[in-house]
Amino acid sequence: MTSYPENLDRLVALVRERRRDQTMVALIIDSPWLPGYAGVKSLDFYFDPPTWLDVWKQAHHDLPSAVFVPGSWIELGMTAEPSGWGVPIQWSNQQPPGINHYPGGLEAVAAAPVPDPETDGLMPVILNQYERMRRPLADSGMVPRMAACRGPLAVAAHLIGVTEVLMATQLQPEVCQQLFQKTTDLCIAWLRAQLERMEQPVGVLVLDDLVGMMGPDDAQTFATPYLKRIFDAFPELIHFFHNDTPNDRVFPELAKIGMDVFNFSHQTDLAQARQLLGPDIVLMGNLPPLDLLVRGTPEQAREATAAQLARLDEVGPMLVSPGGGVSPGTPIENLQAVCDA
Repeated sequence: MTSYPENLDRLVALVRERRRDQTMVALIIDSPWLPGYAGVKSLDFYFDPPTWLDVWKQAHHDLPSAVFVPGSWIELGMTAEPSGWGVPIQWSNQQPPGINHYPGGLEAVAAAPVPDPETDGLMPVILNQYERMRRPLADSGMVPRMAACRGPLAVAAHLIGVTEVLMATQLQPEVCQQLFQKTTDLCIAWLRAQLERMEQPVGVLVLDDLVGMMGPDDAQTFATPYLKRIFDAFPELIHFFHNDTPNDRVFPELAKIGMDVFNFSHQTDLAQARQLLGPDIVLMGNLPPLDLLVRGTPEQAREATAAQLARLDEVGPMLVSPGGGVSPGTPIENLQAVCDA
């Protein structure tokens, strides 16, 4: 058994109470990092349940004091939501899968029906895997109690392209809004389907970097209403939001979406983030994921963490984390140094 249930309970208390005198390490870890860290092939990690379980056990063993957000999640790269629309996917043993764009572009996908997570794409496969792994995860003390989804703008970008989505907000705003309505519907249904497979869920994680590529006015028009609708659908749960695109001009707008915890880019200073977001949102960050955690030494990671802890009274409530997810190639020793500090 791991100490994860206790770590998760501590996380929930820290967030709900908005503690400014305590913190802990919280990490978003997924398939860009996990297979390389554990020395396994990506396809084995995705599709061989014993391998998947062993990798997660190793992560819990090596980082016993960290809490993982959303936990031992079953994710197939970025494929889950766009696969519901039937887009082609390329698989590799060395990296996460690639996603092709929807044939016909924006207007075609905006006119298509919203996928059903119970029947469409890879989502039923993931849901079935949650059911199959329930007992092994419980026996290992790693039961996931958070659901996760890519946000509505990110899903749209996977379907038609980042540039195409951003251009469409200016050239075809009504069609773009139609697509965002549907991707939002899917996000809510997908989160709900995952939560139905979990006992005593505590939170939802939404990951959407595309809003960081907008200005404040466009974020208000094309992002805030949809992100807020997702979080409003789960009023009893803790709301985690990830957007590590370095653009703090949209922070005041993001403060309105109902997030409790915000994982953001290390390029925004903690004090600046606190000023822009207000006093209550829990900051999840923001150690440099590449220059420090991939390329630095354990001692550098330890010193940077200590420097961040010294600012807790100033910038809390706060969870210590990379300014984004754990990047591919991050040495486990550097993460352990963060936890040690």
